[in-house]
Amino acid sequence: MVIVAVAVWFALAAVVLCAWPRFGRTGVPLLALAFALLQQLIFSTVPDSAFLTFRYAANIAAGHGAVFNIGEYVEGYTNFAWLVLVTLPKALFGADIVTGAVVLSSACALGCVLLAGRFSRLAAVLTAAVSGLAAYECAGTETPLFVLLVLAVGYALTTRHPLAAGVLTALAVMTRPDGLILAGAAVLWLVLGAARRRSTWWAPVGYLLGALVLVVPWLVWRTTYYEKLSGWPALHASFPAYAFLGATLAAVVVGRLLEQHRKPSPTPRATRRWAPVVALLLCAVSFPFAAYQRPGVLDWRSRLAETAEISDWLATRLPPGSIISTGGGGALAYGVGTRLTVVTPHRDDEDYEFVVSLQEPALTITGLGYSARQQCDLDPAYAGLYAVATFLRQGAHEWVTVYPREDQATALIKRLDQDPRLSYVPCP
Repeated sequence: MVIVAVAVWFALAAVVLCAWPRFGRTGVPLLALAFALLQQLIFSTVPDSAFLTFRYAANIAAGHGAVFNIGEYVEGYTNFAWLVLVTLPKALFGADIVTGAVVLSSACALGCVLLAGRFSRLAAVLTAAVSGLAAYECAGTETPLFVLLVLAVGYALTTRHPLAAGVLTALAVMTRPDGLILAGAAVLWLVLGAARRRSTWWAPVGYLLGALVLVVPWLVWRTTYYEKLSGWPALHASFPAYAFLGATLAAVVVGRLLEQHRKPSPTPRATRRWAPVVALLLCAVSFPFAAYQRPGVLDWRSRLAETAEISDWLATRLPPGSIISTGGGGALAYGVGTRLTVVTPHRDDEDYEFVVSLQEPALTITGLGYSARQQCDLDPAYAGLYAVATFLRQGAHEWVTVYPREDQATALIKRLDQDPRLSYVPCP
């Protein structure tokens, strides 16, 4: 795949260098779009945290509502707009949620390239150069949609459409809590513009009205629908997410400044030569990164496939309605479906003792995929409450470890051992 990408880059470089002055505002962004699509295919990596949202989406599509477990009205997400979007393909067409989410996030990343092209051709090429950040550990997440909305708000403000900017900002806030920073910056921009008489005071007023049209009913709904809120608007640091946002904004600003500088330049031909050269060289930087990250991408995809198999094993063999703890694993929680109730405690959580001691999950499992060796260690937190049970994958020297509750261990191990895919091997 990397070799194909290099070949496509050379073809793109040749076309852009020869035809940059004649392409206008459409040709170069379309070529950049092809390059960005290739990066989505190379780097596409769905992080484990995305599967927590997918479990909510699966319950909505099945008619159970926006809940993690049926009947438990707890808001465990902070990306409402993205949740609604990824639910639609499943609810309307029966499409696979994970596949639909990856396609939608890729489409949003390509949308960022197209929208950057509205600022300048150079910005489109530079955005395509960094679009791999929208796929590596971000595929299927709300990050590309959020960046697209940030660009859309900026474009609406620069083209003097404050009402549209307000609506788009509301969607950004409903996509990520970070949208509040965008909202504050936009209000400040409009207020300063009105104070300096570059626009009327209708601009900030219209902006706020556009935002409140969506934000108010959403806030009313979430406070009345959920018994326990997620603690929104807490910010969640994510290097890949912020890297793509920062790189895209830098690409737009740099591209805009260079193209504005080119117009009054006394040597436009020389500038036209080096601008695409610099852009294409920056695109080429992504290939060493691709070669370095490709093994990790393939390994993570393999681990997710193994986790899906383990989840199906648990969902098929455990009694319906059983409570299990996945230790925070989103892919495991999504994979077991609605037949099982899932709790996801973290060791640093104040709810950890409540989950383990009071909710009493019948079985606990941690980690993703299979391990290369039999693991018989028991977490001290589970001592006296849980036992260790290890299972060997048929046809391969790969293991999975589960922790059944002591008083149910014999029955649960017997049920799990009936599956031909895995065989119970007691710890020495």
